[in-house]
Amino acid sequence: MTQHVLLYVEDEKGDVFFMRHAFQHIGASIVLQITTTGPEAIAYLSGTGTYADRMMHPLPTVLLLDINLPGCSGFDVLKWLRERPEFKSLPVIMFSSSTRPEDVQKARELGATDYREKPASGLDFSEVAEELLRKWMNEHPAASILPAPATSPSGRRAK
Repeated sequence: MTQHVLLYVEDEKGDVFFMRHAFQHIGASIVLQITTTGPEAIAYLSGTGTYADRMMHPLPTVLLLDINLPGCSGFDVLKWLRERPEFKSLPVIMFSSSTRPEDVQKARELGATDYREKPASGLDFSEVAEELLRKWMNEHPAASILPAPATSPSGRRAK
């Protein structure tokens, strides 16, 4: 059974907490993988080092990528990614607190699929999680992205 995998590249622990909580809050059944630096993201995507086991670290359905990261920027990760044909169709959403037009423009020039501003409040991360499911993961079907419908004792779906 295949599940959606979201690779979230973020060094702010609070943002990771809010994103994890948001997916739990909306009842989404996804695999949320976290890396905290640019080099870790590249290692994860290339399946090297501690990320070599694809059962533990499956390739993502969607990449949610912060701009400001230790080691190398999200822009550097995006540039590396788009130079590899195997990742050409991977949706990459730049996720940043920056609203600078030059950051949005650079993300698009480097091949970002979308650019999403981080919410000002942790409570608003649920909107981002719902949008990721609806807009990016539902377009790339995988099993069990949302809770299974309730079933009756006979095993039939409840209406």
